[in-house]
This record gives sequence, C-alpha cells and structure tokens, in this order.
Amino acid sequence: MRPSFALCALVLLLGLGSGCLRRKTPAASAPPPASSLMDGGTKDHTAALALPSLAQKFAADFDVGAAVMPFQTRDVPDILARHFNRLTAENDMKFGAVCPSPRCNFAAADEIADFARKHGMKMSGHTFVWHQMQPGWVFQDQGKPASRELVSQRLHDHIFAMTKRYADVIDNWDVVNEAISDTPGKTYRDAAEGSPWFKTFGSRDYIKLAFQYAAEAATAHDPTVKLYYNDYNIVIPEKRAKVLELVRWLRSEGVRIDGVGEQGHFNIEWPSTADVAAAIDEFSAENLEVKISELDVSLYARDDHANKKWQPVTEFTPELQAQLAQRYADLFRVFRSKASILTQVTFWGVSDDHTWLNSWPIGRRNDPLLLDRNHQPKAAFRAILEL
Repeated sequence: MRPSFALCALVLLLGLGSGCLRRKTPAASAPPPASSLMDGGTKDHTAALALPSLAQKFAADFDVGAAVMPFQTRDVPDILARHFNRLTAENDMKFGAVCPSPRCNFAAADEIADFARKHGMKMSGHTFVWHQMQPGWVFQDQGKPASRELVSQRLHDHIFAMTKRYADVIDNWDVVNEAISDTPGKTYRDAAEGSPWFKTFGSRDYIKLAFQYAAEAATAHDPTVKLYYNDYNIVIPEKRAKVLELVRWLRSEGVRIDGVGEQGHFNIEWPSTADVAAAIDEFSAENLEVKISELDVSLYARDDHANKKWQPVTEFTPELQAQLAQRYADLFRVFRSKASILTQVTFWGVSDDHTWLNSWPIGRRNDPLLLDRNHQPKAAFRAILEL
C-alpha cells in the first residue's frame, strides 16, 4: 500500500525506514473530522444501526472484526459496537508506531484496546515484525549498524512488553507479517526487497527468533494467545507453498506457530472462490488455524501491477454495486462453509471514506467495504446479512 505524502514525511521524520517506497502503508496520515451523529457530525448512522448485527449473524461461525485507527473509536463507535466483536489496530500496534524512539508511546494503541475492553471485544495483535514501519533506531547503535545480538534483544523486549500490556484483550498476534517474497524461485523477502530484519540477520533466522520470543512471552503472560504468520496473496498456490515451507521449517526447529492469516485483499473478480477454499483447506491440513485478517474487495480487477498500468477511476454504478454485493455474498458462503477452520473474518476498515485502497496503488476513489463514504450500508452489507 502506498502512503500519502504527509505520511511519507512523518515516516522520514521518525526514522521508520523507507516504507514510503514500497508496499502497504495505509492511506491516511491523519483522521478526517469526527462525523457520526453521536459526535454531533453530519453522517447519519440510523440505517447502519437498524440492520441486524453482522457479528451476531455469524456468531456461531467465526468472529467478525474491523481494523481501526483511534479516531474511528470516536467517529463510528456505535457502528463498531453493533456490527463487530473483534478489532485490529490498523497501524497503532506496529513497532514503528508504538516506539518511534526508544521511549515508547502506547497512547494510540491503548485507546483502541480500551474501546475493545469497554465493549467486550477481543483484539488481534498486528504486528511484531514487518519490513515496513519498523523504527530506524532498532537497527542502529551510535550511528552504526546494530549487531544481531542488540537487535535481537530489542525485539525480545518489544514482544514481551506488548504481550504483557495487552494480554487481557489480544488473543492472537501476527508475529511476523509479509516475510515471503513474491519473486518466483525466491522464498524470503530479503534486504534487496527492503527488509531491515533480513539485512541485519542475513537470513530467515529472524523469523524463528520472533516466534521463539512470542512463545516465551505467551508462556509468561498469556499461554492461551495464538501465534500467527500473516501475508497477502497466499491464495496463490506458488506463494502458499512458500508459506507452508516456512511453517514446516519452524516446526522442524521446535518453534511454535499456531495459525496463518490470509489477508484477503481481493478484487471484484479475483481470486476464485475455489482458490480461497483450497487455501483454507491446505493450511488446515497442516494443523493450522486460519483467519481472514484484512478483507476488502477492490473495484479494480484490470490493474497491471507488473507494468504499473492502472485502471482509470471507475464510477460506482448500480451495476457495479450489485456485482460487489454478489462478490461478498460468494466469499461469505465460502467462509461459512469453512467455519470449523476459520477463527475470524476481519475487514480492513469500516467504511469507504477511510480505506488504504483510496491511495494504493495510485490515488483514486475505491469503494471496497460494506459502508459507503457517508456510512450508509451498501447492497454488499445486506447481501451478507441475507445469507
């Protein structure tokens, strides 16, 4: 995901690395004004609140979650409390957000966690290790590259601190996020692909270390917490095979890993529901829990990522609204059929006014979620509820 200019400036100011040059930093650097009627704004939530609860609809199947930033706990608290029973911090529990300097600031993460506690929700922790939004100071020692030993100690301390602080509300952690390469014939994202972890360790060993520390922290603070690897496009068999290679290697080393998160950044045509089902089944066959961790459905199915050619802005016509509704209904039929395997389905956002897809891969309007820009339920929302 490509960030806005303002977020790039903030990233550089805080020394979080060069994530502005690569994939998947969420779109907005600052929240829009509060907008719900509860907050005295102009967006009417009556229609959204009149619908049956999405979380209750699937309560017998899996949790239904939303990724949020702190402002959304004030902007759409009524919608969150009615339709979701799980939250993920979109950015605010990432290492670089919590600890832009050695003096960490938990205020934003705490705000989300406190909202979850107040409303009886669980959270998914996201994330300990990622190649982006890692604070530059972690990899430096008095102006020089830090040793593996020092970086390891800093990672250990971070994982233990986060696990302890949120043990009462987080029941699973994305221990490592997006460590697998998309390059054919290459398994791991290395220094050439922007991983400061791989650059420091010179190998995949940092992944094993992160899971070891996470398991130790779980033993100390919450033995029931589940430890996940999380990535995108692992419905693609070639990439899924690399993830399975990682899982088998960790387990051969005696390292605990409990589950895999398929992010679920899909589009209106891709992937096929058969491929989604096959991925869930293959991970389950490895005795892994599975979650859909970052679900959204882009309207743009004709983007050419290899050649960086993008579809022009598409009007969200009634026909396209109907297509999106059918797409979501088809996906949720698969999810419900795999309810014995899936632990959660979490949307990467709440409404179309705040989605990373408005700025990635280019700045253009997208309408990938269940609520529109005015927080009105779309046909897709009702299609899921009618299953």
